[in-house]
Amino acid sequence: MIKKYWKDFLSLLYPELCYNCDVALVEGEDKVCLRCYRDFPLSNYHQSEPNPLVQIAAGNEKVKGGYCYMKFNKHGVAQKLLHEVKYKGNSAIGVLLGEWFGKYLEKELTTLELDGIIPVPLHKTKRRKRGYNQSEIIAKGIQNVTGLKILNEALIRTKNASTQTKKGKVERWQNVDSLYKVVDKESIERKKVLLIDDVITTGATISMAAEVLAESGVNEIYFACIASGK
Repeated sequence: MIKKYWKDFLSLLYPELCYNCDVALVEGEDKVCLRCYRDFPLSNYHQSEPNPLVQIAAGNEKVKGGYCYMKFNKHGVAQKLLHEVKYKGNSAIGVLLGEWFGKYLEKELTTLELDGIIPVPLHKTKRRKRGYNQSEIIAKGIQNVTGLKILNEALIRTKNASTQTKKGKVERWQNVDSLYKVVDKESIERKKVLLIDDVITTGATISMAAEVLAESGVNEIYFACIASGK
């Protein structure tokens, strides 16, 4: 009881603010206020035909579906929250985003009967600098809701270079093996996996990773991201 009173007293002096609108949070709210949460710009891409996330992987027949939590808008809530995760070391928000995403997709993911989640990997140098892979943190949140296994060791990034998004599509495919490599083929052969990244913009990064997985024997691949401007 004393602990609760002390916590309430501190919240009066140092209120926790919504990361989107800066309004003081009340009991029961976490990171964003209820109003902002209700106004999330949900994408519902998985209900669209054609699915814009599947279209970015045209030519890869193993990509069967795509799921995006929010539409990406400049200075919008998705950008603000992901900025906290990627550049301010706020991994707790990453986990929470994954949990919200997992609840948003819980019915769909259960129906798919997936074998696991593969976070799009960071190069070890970038991971060391950031302290974690943001896609893996988000995957942990999804796991908390769904119980899906995270296949962290299946795929690695072999080069610490920016995605070559200015190159043509054919040229990007020709360079796919130089960016990603499957190191545990047995863990993914004949499996159905959710390949997750934090943001999908051009789609080059996740498409390259999907191509390597397809060549290594994965049966079905489903894209997932917290935000996309597609």
